[in-house]
Amino acid sequence: MSSLHAGFRLLAISILLLCFSVPVFAETPTESLPETVVTSTRLPGDPVDPLTLPAKVTVITAEDIQRQGAKTVQEAIQYATGIVMYDQVGNSFQQTIDLRGFNGQPVPATSVFVDGVRLNEPDFNTINFDLIPLETIERIEIIPNASAIYGKNALGGAINIITKRGGVKPQVTADTLWGSFHRERYNLNTSGPIGKFDYFSSYAYESETGFRDESAGRISRYFGKVGFRPTEGTDLSASYTYVKDHLLQASSLPLSLAAIDRRLNRNPGSFTDNESNVVRLNGRQALPLGFSLTANAFYRHLGQEAFTVFGGGAFDSLNKTESRGGTAQLQHEMNPLGHKNVFVLGGEFTRNDFGSRSNATPFPFPGLTSTSEDIWGAYVQDTFNLTQQLLLTTGVRYDQDEIQFEDNVTPANSGVKRFSRTTPRAGLTYLVTPRTSVYFSYSQGFRVPTFNELFALGPFGSNPFLQPVHSTNYEVGTKARWGDWGEGSLAVFQSDVRNEILTVCADPTCGGFGITANQNIDKSRRRGVEATVKAKYDQQLDGVLNYTYTEATIESDLTLSPFFIGFTPFIEHVQKGDSFPLVPKHRLGLTGNYHPKPEWTLSVTGLYVSTQFHLNDEQNVQPRVPGYFVMNGRIAYEHPVPGGRLAAFFMVNNVLDQKYFQWGIISANAGAVERFVMPAPGIAFYGGLSYRFENF
Repeated sequence: MSSLHAGFRLLAISILLLCFSVPVFAETPTESLPETVVTSTRLPGDPVDPLTLPAKVTVITAEDIQRQGAKTVQEAIQYATGIVMYDQVGNSFQQTIDLRGFNGQPVPATSVFVDGVRLNEPDFNTINFDLIPLETIERIEIIPNASAIYGKNALGGAINIITKRGGVKPQVTADTLWGSFHRERYNLNTSGPIGKFDYFSSYAYESETGFRDESAGRISRYFGKVGFRPTEGTDLSASYTYVKDHLLQASSLPLSLAAIDRRLNRNPGSFTDNESNVVRLNGRQALPLGFSLTANAFYRHLGQEAFTVFGGGAFDSLNKTESRGGTAQLQHEMNPLGHKNVFVLGGEFTRNDFGSRSNATPFPFPGLTSTSEDIWGAYVQDTFNLTQQLLLTTGVRYDQDEIQFEDNVTPANSGVKRFSRTTPRAGLTYLVTPRTSVYFSYSQGFRVPTFNELFALGPFGSNPFLQPVHSTNYEVGTKARWGDWGEGSLAVFQSDVRNEILTVCADPTCGGFGITANQNIDKSRRRGVEATVKAKYDQQLDGVLNYTYTEATIESDLTLSPFFIGFTPFIEHVQKGDSFPLVPKHRLGLTGNYHPKPEWTLSVTGLYVSTQFHLNDEQNVQPRVPGYFVMNGRIAYEHPVPGGRLAAFFMVNNVLDQKYFQWGIISANAGAVERFVMPAPGIAFYGGLSYRFENF
C-alpha cells in the first residue's frame, strides 16, 4: 500500500507543477506541437479540445504510427498509458490488449470500435486486431474507464479507431517492408477527390516465417472507402473491408525448455484461419436550430477455424459469425444566456448470430452450437458550461442484452438469458487557465457473461445463474499545455468491481468432476496513476513519455482450482489483497524523434514492463514473470522527387537483444507444477521503401 500512497503524493505534487509551472524554454524558438482533438460522443461529432473532457484520453495519429515503425495495431498503442499487452498464442500478429488492470482473462474488458462499429467478437468479447488494416488508420483514440456512451463490456475503457478519407489532391503510394524472420509487407493505396466525392483504397499483403518454430503468418487485406459531401452540412461515406489470414501459433514452453531453446514449439500444428467481410455506412446531416443527426449501419461476416494441438490430442473448431445493426445519434448545441450546452441523444441495435462445430481427438468430444444475441442500447449525454471555466458533463445509458444458446448435441445445455442495466456518468472540468484544467469523473460499467460462461461448457464450468459484472469508477486528474512546445496529463483512478467472474471451487473439498464452475466473486479492484508528457524543441527534437502504475487486486477470500495434476486438483487459497496475474505494476513507454535535417528522422522507442504474476497464480506464491526493457531504433529519410516523394527507412527492434518473456502460466507438467512462458523475439532488423505519386 505504501507504493500507492506514494503515487497519490506524486499526483498531488504533479498537479501543482502542471497547473502553475513556468515554461523553462519559453524564450527559445520552438516548433508547435500539432493540435490534438478528440471525439466526445459515441459516433463522431464536432471535435473537442481534450482539456475540456473529464477523462485522460490518448490520441495516436497515422504520423505517430509511422514514426514508431509499428507493424500491428497492438504495437502502435503499446507505449500509451493504461495498456495491458502480452502474447499468449506465439505469433507476432495476435497479442492481447486490455486497459487499466483488466488482463483479458477470462475475456477482455475493453471495447474496440472502427468508424463507430464495435469489433469485439460476440462469443468471448475478444478483439481480432489482425483484422484491422493498420495502413488505413487515420487516428486511434484510447478512452480509459467505463463510459455511458460506449456501453457494455467496456469496464477498462474503449479504443476508438477512425479510418482515412480521400485528401485534397490525388495520390498513389506504394510501400514495402522486408526484415528478420522473413517478414515482408507490400501495400498499395490511392486516394483523392472527384468533385464532391472522395475515395481511399488500400491493398496490403504481409507474411513472415516467425521467430518460433511453426509460428508463421500471412495476411491479405483490402479496404475501400467512398465519401460524398454534396453540401456543407452533409457528409456520407461507405466502406468495405476484406481480410483473410492464416496464422500459426506456437505453444508456451516450460521454463526448463525455454532456457535451452527459445525457438522450440512443443506442440506444432496449432493455427487460426480468418476470413472477414465488413460493410460500414456512415452519415452526418446538419439540421436547423443547432441540431445535427449522425448515423451508421453495418454488416459483418467472419468465418474462422481454430485448431489447437495439446499434449496427447487436438481440438478443432469451425465458427461463423454474422452481425448487423446500427446507431443513430441526435446532437443539439445551444447557448442559453451565454452558457454553451451540448446535448446528445442516441440509440443502437445489434443482432449477432454465431455458430460453432467442434471436435477433439483422440477422445471424440463433438459440439454443434448456435447462438443468437440481440443488443439494445440508448444513451443521453449533456455537457453544460456552468461558467466560462467550469464544465459539467452528465450521461446515462440503458443496455439490454438477450442471449439464446442452443446445444444441438446436448439440448439440456441450451438456455436463454436476458440482462439489462442502467449506467450513469458524471464529470466536472475546471479550466484553471485557458491552457490548464483539472477534472473529476464518476462512472459505472458492466459486462455481460458470455454464452460459454453461461451454457456452453455444460457441467464442466458453465453457470446459467451468473450475474453481470459491474464496476464503479472514479478518476481525478489534470492536463496542461506549456507554450507551444509541451503538454502533459496526469490521472489517478480507481475501479471497484462487483461480481467478477472466475472459475471457483463449488465445494470445500474440490475433489472429483463438476466441482469447479464459473462464479461471481464478491469484490475486486483496479487503481493506479497514469502520467504523460509531450514536448517539442525547435524543429529538431520531439518526444513522448508515458508512465503507468497499476494495482489489480482480488478483494475476497477464494478457493480456486485452475487445473489438475493427474487426477488431483491443484488448489489455490486466495486471500483478500492478492494481485491478479498478468498485470504489471509499472509500465514506462518512451518515444523520441530527432530531425537533424528536414528530410531525416532518427527515432528511439523504449518500453519497460515490470514483473507480473503468472496466470493461475492468483495466490501470488510462485516466482513472477521477470520484468523487461526493450528499445527500438529507426532511421527514416523522405525527400521530394519528380512527380512525388520518395521515402526509405531502416529500423532495429530489441536493439539490446533482450531475452525476455511476454506471458506466463502455471500448469501441470509431468506430474508436477511448472511455470510455462511465451518467449519474445530477440534483435530484429527491418527496412523498406515508399514512393508517393502526387502530381498527375
